[in-house]
Amino acid sequence: MIPVFLASDEKFAKYMAVTIESIVSGTEEAVEFYVLDGGITKSSKQRITKMLDHSKHKIEFLNIDMKYFKNFPVKRHFSINTYFRYLIPVLKPEFKKVLYVDTDMIVNGDIKEIYDTEMQNYGISAVPYLDEFYNKSVYLDYKKDFDIPQEHLYFNAGLLLINCDYWRENKIVDLLFNKTDELKDKLQAPDQDILNILFINNYIKLDDKYNIVVDLTCDYIDIYKYISEIKGCYILHYTGGRKIRPWLNKNVPFEHIFWSYAINTPFYSNLKFELIENMIFQQNTLLSTNKLEQKDTVYKILLFGFIPLLKLIKKNKKIYIKLFNCIPLLSIKEIR
Repeated sequence: MIPVFLASDEKFAKYMAVTIESIVSGTEEAVEFYVLDGGITKSSKQRITKMLDHSKHKIEFLNIDMKYFKNFPVKRHFSINTYFRYLIPVLKPEFKKVLYVDTDMIVNGDIKEIYDTEMQNYGISAVPYLDEFYNKSVYLDYKKDFDIPQEHLYFNAGLLLINCDYWRENKIVDLLFNKTDELKDKLQAPDQDILNILFINNYIKLDDKYNIVVDLTCDYIDIYKYISEIKGCYILHYTGGRKIRPWLNKNVPFEHIFWSYAINTPFYSNLKFELIENMIFQQNTLLSTNKLEQKDTVYKILLFGFIPLLKLIKKNKKIYIKLFNCIPLLSIKEIR
């Protein structure tokens, strides 16, 4: 049995379902999923649980008391859920070692390969950021702000193999909370900064293929060539801004891998709806000369800035599209 922890609220539940589907699709051994629950609805929990019916895999939702995190900062695309992993070793004291996986990851292989990593006397295993090798000056300045030595390779905390015994013996949970409170006004990548501070030059470095951060990899190298050279991508990490999320942008590297798993989840229609909605309402991709205006739930796309072309109405989980403001063209429904 492989214990895998994820953290989510209702907003991220449908993405988490795709992550879970990717894990069970490629893993032979039984997986027990533990979801650090920041407010997932009963309906979503039922849909996710049903995914694992009649399989060897199990899932449990662990309610998180938000009072522990009420004063913690939330920056950029990070949500409050990111801090939940602090609690893993105390929530499940029976585990010696667990995997933590972000909900914007696709596991394209057997998760056991990572889980079997020998921890020795290290607290975590993680993958250093690839872009530190290409953008050293930025990381040097960043490290100076936190008194992190230059030789430390800053790791991404989206994939962690956690030595729970080590954490409990060294009171890592208390240190995480105390250090977060101390540095909360300086943090840029909240818990990730804190984890890098506490595990300076003191973690097992996993191979790049176990956490390919898609947006940063694309910034510096040809990601298709890179992945072929490292003989496959075990984990694709669609972190960062809007441009790199497959459910928000159809022009994302390896987006077909995401959708190959998404189609087998009960949230597929929701994800497709979100993609279509985003393409229509938030990006000027229909015509290069379009101007997008929004008022309440009515959207107008104007040609040359003044000629009414399309009128889009979002109502009751449906998108209605009309040509020239009046001719019905299409309606798209989000299934729940």
